[in-house]
Amino acid sequence: MTVDCWGADIDVGNTTSLDAWNDAWRQAMHFVEDPFVTLAAANLSDEGFAMGSVFCGTYRVLGGARPDDPALLVDLQRATTRATSLVEQQHVQALRHMVDGNFTKAGKCWDDIAAANRDFAAVRFAHDVYLHVGDEARRLRSSQRAFDSWAVGEPGWGFIAGQLSFAMEEVGLYAPAEELAWNALDRDPLDLWSRHALAHLYETLEDNEAMFTLLNRDQFVWAAQDGLAVHIWWHLALRLIATGAYDEALAVHDAQIGAATTPFRLCDMTSLLRRLEIAGVDVGDRWDVVADRFAARPEWHTSGFLDLHLAITYSRRPEHEAARRFFDGIELAHRDATSENGHIFVGVVEPLVHAIRQGPDSPAKAVAMLDDVSDRTHRIGGSIAQRDLIDLIRSHYETLSQPDALEAT
Repeated sequence: MTVDCWGADIDVGNTTSLDAWNDAWRQAMHFVEDPFVTLAAANLSDEGFAMGSVFCGTYRVLGGARPDDPALLVDLQRATTRATSLVEQQHVQALRHMVDGNFTKAGKCWDDIAAANRDFAAVRFAHDVYLHVGDEARRLRSSQRAFDSWAVGEPGWGFIAGQLSFAMEEVGLYAPAEELAWNALDRDPLDLWSRHALAHLYETLEDNEAMFTLLNRDQFVWAAQDGLAVHIWWHLALRLIATGAYDEALAVHDAQIGAATTPFRLCDMTSLLRRLEIAGVDVGDRWDVVADRFAARPEWHTSGFLDLHLAITYSRRPEHEAARRFFDGIELAHRDATSENGHIFVGVVEPLVHAIRQGPDSPAKAVAMLDDVSDRTHRIGGSIAQRDLIDLIRSHYETLSQPDALEAT
């Protein structure tokens, strides 16, 4: 047993694995390089190292991996057979809940670990899981408890402050959220989650000046943090749209579409294009690239957030060869599921997707369908700013349903 960079006990077979674990967290928290690549050799060869596989398995699920994804199953098997300490076994149980689609159970497991141990991994996993299922209350409680147990200046304090800032912003605690995020960012200019928390704050407050100051001043810093840079560009584009700078917002899409190779980056492109269209901008054939890239991805019907953006994309390109496959597939994907994720899909995602599909042809019907599910849409995960797209689409359909509305959608 040794100690990692956060001060937590960890079992490794050799110091190389410890170095890989510490490097992977540095990369993950600064959104640079590839933690999966960094951990690959240690996960493959070190029979005494379980936590690297927990890390990879957890973030595969959060990235939309299917439960039967071969790499995910390898992660789970390795973690299960290698975990020896009670804490490691608890981490593995949380990962198993993730694979089973029971995200809140996983979050509670990690909360229990964090309450009894100084375990940054458990703190961060819980935060990211609660974001995944839109549980603002648990995310705030979990983040606050971690913050209360970490002293200023201790390894990880800034990251914990940044995640508490984001949790506070999402429940309307704007002043303390801003103070915490700036404190963390001043200590570490590469703390992109704290910058991200500020971006959400200024988006919520519709504070264009603060947003442009935040992102334009240090653009050379965050634009190089490619793990989250596309999303930060999305934030900048939203404020450009708000100020009527449509050409500049469209230029953001055109500059970033090349980097939009993962499902969640494609979601940012989808969101940006649809917002521009609703604002009256002709986006040309740009939907074709997004539709093609989504069609090539395996992460369908695993995440409500992803499926929302898939539905938006294929409602804009209903003639695409993947459109019918996507819409037909959602009917069967979780029909017999008993997991939390299955219930979210049946009770929230499916009606939401059907409403999005109905919109172009039957906008009034789509509005009624969206209203029926409006009190539950937070369960698809993501942030308030991201889910605001649903309200924008609803308002757009409501306008189209008026007797004198234009035919164009």
